[in-house]
Amino acid sequence: MNCPRCQHTLETKHFYDCNIRIEVDQCRSCEGTWFDKNELAQIDHIIDPKLIEIRRIPNTIDQFETLRCPSCNNNPRMQKAIHPRDKHVILDYCPYCKGIWLDKGELKAIQQENWLITIGKICAHLTCL
Repeated sequence: MNCPRCQHTLETKHFYDCNIRIEVDQCRSCEGTWFDKNELAQIDHIIDPKLIEIRRIPNTIDQFETLRCPSCNNNPRMQKAIHPRDKHVILDYCPYCKGIWLDKGELKAIQQENWLITIGKICAHLTCL
C-alpha cells in the first residue's frame, strides 16, 4: 500500500497504548498514518492533558489537498472532515472502506487537551453523580 500524500510505501507499525494494540500503516517519509476501519476509534478517546497545547500539523492548504484511498483497488477520492475534538485537524476518510488518513502530528493534536479543559470535564462529570 502506498502513502496517499507522497506515494512512498507504507510500513506496518504496532500501536500500543492503554492496553490497546492496533496495527497501522505509516509512511516513513512524511510520517502520516493510515488507520483501517475502526482502528482510530480504538485510540481516539485517549487524552493527554498538557499545560500548553502545541500543534505541529500541516497547514490548511496541505490539509485540503485531494488524497486518494490507499486501501481500495480503484483509489477513490477521500472525503474531508473536521475532527470533533480539534477543529484544526482535517482528517481524510474513505467513504467506501472507512479507512482514515492522519498527517504527521494530527493524532497527537487530537489526543492533546489543555489541562484546564480536562479538569472542567472531570468537575462536570462529578457534579452529575
